[in-house]
Amino acid sequence: MFKRLLLGLLVLLLLLPALQARLRFYPEGELAGAFTRAPHPEFSWEGLQSTAYQEALGRYVEDRLGFRTLAIRLHNQLSFSLFRVAGLTDLTVGEHEVLFQPGPIATYAGQDLLDEAEVRFRVRRLRIVQQELARRGVKLLFVLAPNKARFQPEDLPLRLRPAPGILTNYDLFTRAMRADSLALLDLVPVFARWKTTKPYPLFPRAGTHWSGYGATLAADTLLRHLEQLGGLRFPQVRTVGSPRIISSSDSLLATDNDLGWPLNLLWQREATPLAYRRLAFLPPQAGQTRPSALFIGDSFTWGLMQFSPYIQREFSEDTRFWYYNNEVHLPDSTYHDTGERVAKLNLQQQLESRRFVILLFTEHNLKDREYGFTDQVYRLYHPLTATDQAAIDQLAQKLTREASWEEQTKDLEGFQQRIRAKAQDLYERQLLQ
Repeated sequence: MFKRLLLGLLVLLLLLPALQARLRFYPEGELAGAFTRAPHPEFSWEGLQSTAYQEALGRYVEDRLGFRTLAIRLHNQLSFSLFRVAGLTDLTVGEHEVLFQPGPIATYAGQDLLDEAEVRFRVRRLRIVQQELARRGVKLLFVLAPNKARFQPEDLPLRLRPAPGILTNYDLFTRAMRADSLALLDLVPVFARWKTTKPYPLFPRAGTHWSGYGATLAADTLLRHLEQLGGLRFPQVRTVGSPRIISSSDSLLATDNDLGWPLNLLWQREATPLAYRRLAFLPPQAGQTRPSALFIGDSFTWGLMQFSPYIQREFSEDTRFWYYNNEVHLPDSTYHDTGERVAKLNLQQQLESRRFVILLFTEHNLKDREYGFTDQVYRLYHPLTATDQAAIDQLAQKLTREASWEEQTKDLEGFQQRIRAKAQDLYERQLLQ
């Protein structure tokens, strides 16, 4: 009797995944993050003979296996709880279970360090862009958002903490920007001061961006800086009562749990209590204005819209956010993607119809040339002349002669494009020396 019962239990355990896949009697919930389920493969004799059909069918069945989601959460929970290892390659677990992204850590450690001459060239070009816009009545401001790894290095794993005094792109860029008198709002030292003076966390334990509280403080500072830069006054933002305190991971807002929810654990981690300021945005009074602005930046810019509507309420309705200088977002209540792309817009009209152009990036994106924005604006106001083109042609011919036969013949069209681009880049660098 006992053996039959045991055998029945074993058979039931074997059948349970299939029954769950068919009936879904247990609500597993969906995994967080981006997942694409394998489609059902089309049968063909060719696929069967090459085993491609069998492999695709196996992926299809595996993606729909009963209790798969539960098994993944169980695996992730055991890895996290026992070994402090995340189920994601793009996530590092630090001290006190503080979560980091590897990219910002590597940047803080100077692992993506650019050549100092390269940094000077980029900053000089950015300074020229600032001057060209200023001639047209547009103020450009570069805003540096803090890097979480730099902000709280004490919570990095010991093996990833850089040696004191390591040179980084942050050092090179801020030094060059100040030397060239570029309009800069560096929030890195500001957040470092606030770390010991503000009563609430400026970065969430389970997020890579500034917290909702930190983002509103940054927005206040930005508005005051723009007032001085542009000689104007924004509508007043008033604090109303005490902040709302949230300690449940399920209730954290916007990006405050953006590294926590993709962990896909069995149960939510307890969140460090985070504060959300209660703010009132007053209508413009006499002498106050809502200027038109163009924001070009990375994901830290979302914090100026999602936690409290600073961009929506303090700037005019035609203000736009160019996410990584590609997607065009309208900062309304849902800050939605308009479907437009920056490359299709009239760049000159977009720039010269603004009071401010604000570049907002965090440290680990400094190496990426503002995602093409500065180069595009520089070329708009400094188009290549016939003399420039002739000089570039000569440089391209010289580079072609120096290239190996294999380089020239492997991909002729691609080789010519690369040589032309390299020649133009060298020529423009010579002009700014």
